[in-house]
Amino acid sequence: MKRNREWWSRLTSEERSELYWLERAKGGSNGGYLPEGYGGCGYCGTPCTGDLCSNCLKRKIYLKHKAEGSVRNE
Repeated sequence: MKRNREWWSRLTSEERSELYWLERAKGGSNGGYLPEGYGGCGYCGTPCTGDLCSNCLKRKIYLKHKAEGSVRNE
């Protein structure tokens, strides 16, 4: 779905900001404290194997679905 005004308006201002940063997060290096192949989540810093940890990835997916209108109001 195209990201137009209507798409973004389904999110609060805090959620828009959070989604912006979640989409731009890049995993960090392990800094010598984590096993080989692990790094820090690019958003919260939790050790993980990708750019985002499972919690941040779930949040990113949730926010995208909410913006698309496929999540019912809570």
